[in-house]
Amino acid sequence: MKLLTLDELSEFSRTLGYAAAADSDGVRRALESFRYADRHRTDGTATVRALAGAQAVAKRLLDMEAEYAVVRSTVARLVVANNRGDDYDLGDLASELHRQDVDLTHDYDIADDLARAAEREGLL
Repeated sequence: MKLLTLDELSEFSRTLGYAAAADSDGVRRALESFRYADRHRTDGTATVRALAGAQAVAKRLLDMEAEYAVVRSTVARLVVANNRGDDYDLGDLASELHRQDVDLTHDYDIADDLARAAEREGLL
């Protein structure tokens, strides 16, 4: 899969205009409205709901692509800096991502739970 370029992200965001990104429930509702609108193509209200859902899902996807681009560029920057003699570690990576509003707190909690479970099972 080819990721969007920064120029494409900007262009698509401008084209989309203001739209709230769908939360997980919004994604579910949007998918249900797509399915309903597909089965009832003459129902104008269903089409309107599907289009509104599509905008919210598109905004979510653009936001996710933008955050992923931040993660990729941050990792690449720190790796190149290390290859050139700097000494960044994973704590520095976490700090850089946090500074750029990439919140991994939930991911750290899950990883910690998995590590504790593995320790109890003697896997670590």
